[in-house]
Amino acid sequence: MSVNRLPVIVSRLRSSLSFGLLPARCLICGARAGSRDLCHACAAALALNEPACPRCALPLEAAAPACGACLADPPAFALAAAAWRYEAAIAQLVPRFKFHRDLACGRVLGELAARRLAQWPGWVGAERVVPVPLHHTRLGQRGYNQALELARCLAAPHALPVDGYSMRRSRATPAQTTLDAAARRRNLRGAFQAAPQAGIVVLVDDVITTGATLDEAARVLLRAGAREVRAVAIARVP
Repeated sequence: MSVNRLPVIVSRLRSSLSFGLLPARCLICGARAGSRDLCHACAAALALNEPACPRCALPLEAAAPACGACLADPPAFALAAAAWRYEAAIAQLVPRFKFHRDLACGRVLGELAARRLAQWPGWVGAERVVPVPLHHTRLGQRGYNQALELARCLAAPHALPVDGYSMRRSRATPAQTTLDAAARRRNLRGAFQAAPQAGIVVLVDDVITTGATLDEAARVLLRAGAREVRAVAIARVP
């Protein structure tokens, strides 16, 4: 068993042991929750990412074939979707999952996003799902790749295989948080490597901020032989 999987396994064991012994509580407000650890009111209040650009998932004021940025300089991925906008409760849950080992948040986000995005056209014809990889040093620190955990939830309803091994992060990069879009692109150049690819790939990340990470990863997959890359995430930064 990989040491990197231990936090995930321990969290799931705790969830299994507590289920049925204690009443489920909403991860946002603490009220009695349903089967997915969110109460009905909090689940209904999550800000849906619609309308949005179908190419990059950027929130729009009104539905359109593409946003201005994609018309001027389209990304390497052909389609993109995000279940919610990165604000309010989503902006609380994602960091808890990503940085604080709250696997319950990740399970809830993944399962609800899978339902929300079940009819996304990007699933049609897709052959496998590839999570954006973490560099091995960050994976060792965190104990799990949040994109891989989400990819498993998103792929399950479509019976798609999750390929967490054919792409790797070959270079550790500084955190993207404080960087603008141009700096993010520079920061990611040469950061990914991929084994030979084929067919249509769905690339998964937790949050789309500027799209730079997904764009660079998609370029690498296309150079490795993928016919088309589509991108999906839990949330999109407005």
